[in-house]
Amino acid sequence: MDIAVAALNLWAKSGDPFHPLLAHMLDTAAVAWAILEREPGRTRKLYAADWELGEEEALRWVAFLAGLHDLGKASPVFQAAWEEGAQRVWDSGLTWNRELVKESWVAHGVFTELYVKEALEALKLPDHISFKIAKALGAHHGFLPRGDELRKGRLHVRVEEALWKEVRNHLVQRLAKSLGLALPLGVGVRDLAEPGALRVMALASFADWIASDPNFFPYGRNPAHEGYWQEALSLARKALEALPWPSLQPGGVRPFEELFPSLLPNPLQASVVEALGASFQEPTLLLVEAPMGLGKTEAALYAYHVLREQLDHRGLYVALPTQATANGLFSRVRDFLENLAVGQRWELQLQHGAAPLNPLYAELQEKAMPTKVYEDGRGEEGGVAASAWFSAKKRAMLAGHGVGTLDQALLGVLRVKHHFIRLWGLMNRVVVLDEVHAYDTYTSGLLKSLLTWLKALGSSVVLMTATLPQAKREELLRAWLGDGQGNPSLSLPPYPRVCAFGQGGMVAGRTFTLEGKTLLLEAAPVEVRELADALKARLPGVVGAIVNTVDRAQNLYQALGEGARVTLEELLEGLGPGPNGGTWPDLMEIKGEKGQEIVGKRLADGTWVFLLHARFPAEERALREAIALALFGKHGPRPEKAILVATQVAEQSLDLDFDYLYSDLAPIDLLLQRAGRLHRHPRRRPEGHEKPVLGVGGLAGSKGEDGPSFGGELHWDKVYEDYVLLSTWFSLKGRDQVALPQDLEGLLQEVYERLPEVFPQGLRARAQKAYEKLRERAMKDSRIAENLALARLERLLSGVDAAALVAGLGLDDEEEKRETQRLLTRLGDPAVSVVPLYRQKEGWSLDPEGRHPARLEGQLQGDEVLALWSRAVRLSRHPIPRSLWDEDPPPAWHKSGLLRGLRLLEVGRTFPLEKGALRVELDPELGVVYRRV
Repeated sequence: MDIAVAALNLWAKSGDPFHPLLAHMLDTAAVAWAILEREPGRTRKLYAADWELGEEEALRWVAFLAGLHDLGKASPVFQAAWEEGAQRVWDSGLTWNRELVKESWVAHGVFTELYVKEALEALKLPDHISFKIAKALGAHHGFLPRGDELRKGRLHVRVEEALWKEVRNHLVQRLAKSLGLALPLGVGVRDLAEPGALRVMALASFADWIASDPNFFPYGRNPAHEGYWQEALSLARKALEALPWPSLQPGGVRPFEELFPSLLPNPLQASVVEALGASFQEPTLLLVEAPMGLGKTEAALYAYHVLREQLDHRGLYVALPTQATANGLFSRVRDFLENLAVGQRWELQLQHGAAPLNPLYAELQEKAMPTKVYEDGRGEEGGVAASAWFSAKKRAMLAGHGVGTLDQALLGVLRVKHHFIRLWGLMNRVVVLDEVHAYDTYTSGLLKSLLTWLKALGSSVVLMTATLPQAKREELLRAWLGDGQGNPSLSLPPYPRVCAFGQGGMVAGRTFTLEGKTLLLEAAPVEVRELADALKARLPGVVGAIVNTVDRAQNLYQALGEGARVTLEELLEGLGPGPNGGTWPDLMEIKGEKGQEIVGKRLADGTWVFLLHARFPAEERALREAIALALFGKHGPRPEKAILVATQVAEQSLDLDFDYLYSDLAPIDLLLQRAGRLHRHPRRRPEGHEKPVLGVGGLAGSKGEDGPSFGGELHWDKVYEDYVLLSTWFSLKGRDQVALPQDLEGLLQEVYERLPEVFPQGLRARAQKAYEKLRERAMKDSRIAENLALARLERLLSGVDAAALVAGLGLDDEEEKRETQRLLTRLGDPAVSVVPLYRQKEGWSLDPEGRHPARLEGQLQGDEVLALWSRAVRLSRHPIPRSLWDEDPPPAWHKSGLLRGLRLLEVGRTFPLEKGALRVELDPELGVVYRRV
């Protein structure tokens, strides 16, 4: 038998013509080579350091390893899977036990792990390094092979004819020769750290994605052709141009004022410029702690620019707590990158589940064709766009620049499918982690794992927060610095501060002086009718009310009084000309030709009242957010009398500015975060609002030392820990004002470090019980995070069965299910994403009148998919999630990657409870409403 001929008959892609296995291995190696060519030099240095090779030699070696990813297809089990191809292989002299192959199927990734280990050991690579690379390449379809799969695969290998091994050796030698790699390669590295294994693991996987696209690499090309490798390399370079793959050119550090022409750096931003003034040679963590509303976003973006220029980073990812905050920041990041991308084509992706609903993101997608650049460097258009290839959820993190939720980044340290691709996407980038105080113990545990990996992968990080308890700050800094650094907080300058940390500790620290602001505190009523009257008494002005639950927000909105329901069109007409002849923002573009959706109400005295929470269908929530930002944001005119009732969705990152603010009692850090929306920007205030007043519901408590109740009908103890609420109440109950920033750090430390014995005798027993519950839950959540995440680098290739741990929590680790991502990154009540539909005589519709049909079967068009996704809303009230998870999505939805995680919810459906039932309604003014029946 001619081994070379037999090797050429092995197929990788079926069809007419088929694509030979050797051809696909060469194509994938070419893509890996081309990717590293376009990467910043620092990325290539990381690969070279992994293997202790020169950059050119390392490039050849790593591309060779990527090409080995499909060596497992040179197995009887795989080759027998396509009848026509199997016959061709059989006729060439490679045979197998037909019955065994038929009865015992094994995925080719399992064989890749087994064959690659054998091949690399034959090339004199140390056993433990061969083991790591083999496992890494065996996982190229998303998951590490399980132990039972490997045992099954070894049984097949034992009964293979010897000719199969000879053919695989021939493939390995041909691949190496084509790349100009002399074997055996004298790799002198004694060990390969897990970050180095991940770099190969991820590069092979997404190089395979590109090489498997027949639009880029046509099938049927003959790998025996002498010029095949150069042709494959040429096709790979063209494919990366078409995607387009990032290729950023350094341009030197530019002054802050040049990148933000309308701003002069304030004390915070000037401190960032100073802290980054030294030349950094290693990945850097920049900690920015300062009060709300000081331009931390601009400071972080400038830090990205400086760090990219100094450290040759490959891009930016801005991670935010919620979709709303990501949407709010997306346009600002786009504008900043447009200013930087002179003469270059830069990629920017919005990364969260509802991204298709964002009009600015849609605009960037339309603009995604490569920009024509003239010889003098001028671009034909702006240099920022969003390509369709990167818009796929598993590829989005590979884009050069992104704005999205923290959840998308955290999935990199959880064992979801292709998690290592996400980590590679964050490698050698600047990652901005905003609002880091907003996460609970579990999510903070995942965040620590992420910081550990970002440091190991050569990324820089900007940590931003207004209010961060000391214990949490120390945990995050230790995750970056390593456990041997002692107490990182001891050497920090006073709050507010900007600190830069390198490999061994703090390398720069700045504090700065701010013009203080004193918030006047007052106890406000908790009962909704009394609270509604108190809010209306604060008019005229722009009044905000942030409450702890959606039910309470709906009740307060109704208690403010009957009013005429207002559509978007009516709102714009009713506002009339703005003050001083100004115009109101054109919000109609949010809804295109629509405008009849209810967006609020107008009371008899002319007061506008708006409601914002997370239980509106996605498109309605987006519209209400846009209205809130337009009417109560930094720019533009403001209504004379308006009230916004909101939940935590208005707590952070939305640039809102109220003349008076009410808040339910919340943990001190979140309460002060909410207070950042009070007198946020300099402007002339209405009479009676010259000083910022924060009304807090629950401050009054009960008489004596019994303290307030956060349970009962309020349910605040279901949202926040009772002990933290009690400690916050104890710190604020005797205060009539808070000076910012002077009092901020002291209050945080006081609330979070208070022990139960400090409380008065009448509260001590309650405090002790709540404290023990808090500690028990924190320890449990920390253990869950430790078990589920890649908390230590060595876990990357370990055999830990995370799937069993996930199942034990009642979770699901299939990334395709939309509810899964939230559950794996945020513990809490189970939730499910639904599309509320109305049953009609002949089918279903999105509206009660039946004007907009919703199909459940057949092949949906793009506009139908988007219309359904636009109506999605996430529900967590028991027993809705568990009931709907047991139901399959409609057949047409299951065919769509965007819809398959959604469930149909008939408006008006009832769910049985232990006593009575729960009916789910959709009110055009209130959103999803629960009613006991």
